Amino acid sequence: MLKLLRGKKASEAGFTLMELLVVVLIVGILAAVGVPLYLGYVRDSRLAEAKALAGAALTAAQACAFQNSGSEATNCTTALLSGRMGTDTTGVTGDGRWTVAVTTVTLDTVNNNRFLGGPVTVSGINAPLNNLAAGIFISGTGVLTIRCRTIAGAVTSADGTC
Repeated sequence: MLKLLRGKKASEAGFTLMELLVVVLIVGILAAVGVPLYLGYVRDSRLAEAKALAGAALTAAQACAFQNSGSEATNCTTALLSGRMGTDTTGVTGDGRWTVAVTTVTLDTVNNNRFLGGPVTVSGINAPLNNLAAGIFISGTGVLTIRCRTIAGAVTSADGTC
């Protein structure tokens, strides 16, 4: 009889309830740490896309201002720069996720050909990008600052750097 009981116990396989609880606990801890990190990486990658668009728009505006010094306001509008920025004439990207706005960038020929004016802003149109915005602001001395916003509203010069 003892031999029969030992045979049954040895043939039973599986996990105990305690082992399953430990595994579930470990997976829960990993998820609690991993999900916020993942969401932060996704937000950062989307902001990087916005900053890249803003940089492309600023480069196009600066090149236009250099070529059209003195008449930047009429020759360097968002509609005229759209081909160089990768947007349509209203400033919306081809995939319809971002809108780019360029305020006139001028060339200051009196002070070492520095660029003034701006800003160049990029804002998300639809979810999940509708709360993201980036902008490049040009100070009165020609210094460029990139600002980002991760809550609803337009990016301003008071927002944090990114």
